[in-house]
Amino acid sequence: MNRTLALSLTILASLPAAGLSGCTTTTPAGTMTVQQPPPPPPPPPQPMQQQVVTAPAMMQPTASVGSGSQGSMVSQTWTATGYNVSDFVSNHMTLRARQFANGFIAVTDLVRGIMRHGERRTVVAAVVGGHCYRIIGVGGAGVQDLDLYLRDLTGNVIDQDRAPDNFPVIGLDRQLCLPAGMGNQSAQLEIRMARGEGEIGVQVFGSP
Repeated sequence: MNRTLALSLTILASLPAAGLSGCTTTTPAGTMTVQQPPPPPPPPPQPMQQQVVTAPAMMQPTASVGSGSQGSMVSQTWTATGYNVSDFVSNHMTLRARQFANGFIAVTDLVRGIMRHGERRTVVAAVVGGHCYRIIGVGGAGVQDLDLYLRDLTGNVIDQDRAPDNFPVIGLDRQLCLPAGMGNQSAQLEIRMARGEGEIGVQVFGSP
């Protein structure tokens, strides 16, 4: 062996372990094996996000009466978006909005979806100080208990309807009004399938 090379290997083999980060010495003496560091662990799976629907506040009617869309004013001729007498959700939203939100303005469109037992979803709506609100939920066939929880952005419950039925309403028995001067605020509406499963619909209405 070349004398210079043999001297270099001897020096490397005599170095302390702390000076050979990532390396180990093995037999025979003077032989060095480089070990690759282990690959980093895969990132943990991301949790599934709740469905969030954002709707701006609309306190002046901008759509034609009866359209049912955001900005429309509820009257006795008003119908929910997609209204069809054979469609349980749009038909019952129409009937209940006429009964409980007559003269109010649709702050959101009709939010629809299919939910299973125990599932929760969130609708985020912008609300305005000086106005009162009604929130109406409809549970279709197979829904035995649909609940609504209205929360502020810190998660505190402002109001709720936990009655064991499929037609929850917030802001009816107790007025749901924001003091004048509060400006624009955001509220989170939690929809919870307490019992059963099937199609649901929720819509927010505000006073003009």
